[in-house]
Amino acid sequence: MPASRLLLAAQSGEIEVPEGSVAWLNAAPELDLGIDATRIKAAQVFFPAHAHLAARGIATTPVLEDQTDHALIQAHRAKAATLELIATACENTASGATIYVDGDKTDGIESLLKDIKRRFGGADSYSKAHGKLVWFTRPDTMPDLDDWANATYQFPNGWVTRAGVFSADGPDAGSKALAEALPALKGKVADLGSGWGYLSAEALKSDAITELHGFEADYHATQCAKHNVQDPRATFEWCDALTQTNAGYDAVISNPPFHATRKPDPALGAAFINKAADMLKPKGTLWMVANRNLPYEATLNDRFRRVDIVSQAGGFKVIAAHTPKTTRAR
Repeated sequence: MPASRLLLAAQSGEIEVPEGSVAWLNAAPELDLGIDATRIKAAQVFFPAHAHLAARGIATTPVLEDQTDHALIQAHRAKAATLELIATACENTASGATIYVDGDKTDGIESLLKDIKRRFGGADSYSKAHGKLVWFTRPDTMPDLDDWANATYQFPNGWVTRAGVFSADGPDAGSKALAEALPALKGKVADLGSGWGYLSAEALKSDAITELHGFEADYHATQCAKHNVQDPRATFEWCDALTQTNAGYDAVISNPPFHATRKPDPALGAAFINKAADMLKPKGTLWMVANRNLPYEATLNDRFRRVDIVSQAGGFKVIAAHTPKTTRAR
């Protein structure tokens, strides 16, 4: 298990390993903090990472619920999400606590260091492996962090999103392309990777849908979807869509992710296609959108009897894959 910058800084003598309880926000399940698991209270909104942390014996919730002696924040790709986590850490610690922020250069750690210094009057840092560990002492009199703490975005139509979720600034172009191509779906529908609910809301314009189940790995996106889609036919579950076992769907809709990190990983999208095929009824259809350059055709043809490219525009392809193949037919 790779050593975290916190552990490396302690081993180099730059800092001492914090004593007492430590909140670990946006916790990275693959890292070793050099702290006994019983002293860590982790918060992680991405379900697979959340499950990994729990399997390590670390008490884990999607959002921090308890007061702790110190806090460590793993920087988020979205700066506003990291600032919100810093505000949360300050709210859940007392004066004198050490707040650590750990991030790569690609996470914008240099910009975060400048913001922390401006807001708190100073901070220390330790550089290692193309990134930094930054720390400061929580002051007795706190600066105003209201602008950091508000990570929710409100749209004129009443929809909400949140910093850090996919396409937080509004519906993405791929989802819009799929929504425009969808026919009036009917029966039981699943939205794989339902995000903050845009595609589900568009699909539910069809009165012929009897129920729609959204499956999403991001806790904050799931909470937004529950707010945004008030239709009684809809339910949203925070889970790993690839491990859920629901089946018997007439249609599956999906704008599948194609990377878990910054590096594209078409295998992730292919896994969503396989899951959709497993979930559908014998005459069901998968409606999906993907970047035109992503090589999903082999997986689609392996799992479905007929695959149609419905539209191609703006760098996206909308696909309708009909009639999943049985194990015998493949």
